[in-house]
Amino acid sequence: MGSWAASFSMSPGEKCEKEYLLALSSQYQVEHYEDCYNLMASSPECQLLKQVIRGPWGLPMDPTLRRATDTTAVQLSEMVSLPVLMKHSVTTPLITHVSLVNKAVVDYFFVELGVERHFEALRHFLLMEDGEFAQSLSDLLFEKLASGQTPGELLTPLVLNSILSKALQYSLHGDTPLASNFTFALRFLPETFHPHAPDSLNCLELCYKVDWPLNIIITDSCMNKYNRLFSFLLQLKHMVWSLRDVWFHLKRTALVKGAGRSVQFRQLQLYRHEMQHFVKVIQGYIANQILQVSWSEFTAKLAAASDLDAIHRTHADYLNRAIFRGLLTEKAAPVMNIIHSIFSLILKFRAQLIAQPWDSQQGEAVHPSFIAMQQSYNTFKYYSHFLFKVVTKLVNRGYQPHLEDFLLRINFNNYYKDS
Repeated sequence: MGSWAASFSMSPGEKCEKEYLLALSSQYQVEHYEDCYNLMASSPECQLLKQVIRGPWGLPMDPTLRRATDTTAVQLSEMVSLPVLMKHSVTTPLITHVSLVNKAVVDYFFVELGVERHFEALRHFLLMEDGEFAQSLSDLLFEKLASGQTPGELLTPLVLNSILSKALQYSLHGDTPLASNFTFALRFLPETFHPHAPDSLNCLELCYKVDWPLNIIITDSCMNKYNRLFSFLLQLKHMVWSLRDVWFHLKRTALVKGAGRSVQFRQLQLYRHEMQHFVKVIQGYIANQILQVSWSEFTAKLAAASDLDAIHRTHADYLNRAIFRGLLTEKAAPVMNIIHSIFSLILKFRAQLIAQPWDSQQGEAVHPSFIAMQQSYNTFKYYSHFLFKVVTKLVNRGYQPHLEDFLLRINFNNYYKDS
């Protein structure tokens, strides 16, 4: 009677749904909760990874291993020395636990904290791998520097933050969450900007905010090395900007004053082209050795890191190799001094060109400072050839073999060797 009443009160739609659910449940077997725990009554396991090893999908197990709970092992343990017992009963489980903890820590840093994304952000901005960011940042900085602004006018938080925000807007990675961690900071405030000093903006550094526990890997020492590379790359960008400004000035002179057929004009273009070739060689060498070779080695070693110390050591070694290949070590100081002298001559060449306007003598455009610029070029040529000789001797002696890349780039058509 009750079942008849239930079926009578059930609508056709509910009846069909109930039949569908019964048919569906008959196709699956419900998994019952385990109510018998035999593992708790069994003997303790000496091998801590045995539960992981056993089973069809477990790790392979050495069949020669003996259980420590059988009668023979217990009797033999009375004849074993204490150090051996300690090794098997304390050291082995401890090493096993340490390996498991290390794996958990490495997974936490790579998966939860995303430490690789921070390494990539530092490469994009501090090492200027992001070309749009580097171009816009250098243009904004050096345009203000060339306009005659004093350190008190240029090196203010308002101006620097405005320059950085605009550069990030042009950047390919400026919309990433980590881009907001970068800010400008001052090491010191210079009294004046020397017009011929390539390191005028060495007082600037690009800081990166790192929270705990990432600051265990990206330490203050690492950030100092990043900023040493950043300062040198900024000097390179200064040279590129200066020579591009020389080209714009010469092009404007050719259009406005018709100096295209002038002998001095053509000579200055040749001077500029040789200087630009030198700067491009340095820039290509740095981009290849630091942004490509060192980074590839770093990522390969980072993938094999098994603990936190290995991650820290791999990152520190990567920066040390970048400093070494960037010629920023104390042993490479003589080579870097020659490069700085060449950079200073390029800035001097530009200052001499824009200091005075072009004149006209007998219908031909001439520059009042042409002789001074010719002397600057001759000094540049002397220093560049001297650098080529020094680097050639270093490569022949086997010191700093990565300089072979620089030697190949600067002497690709045997220009320096033949002359």
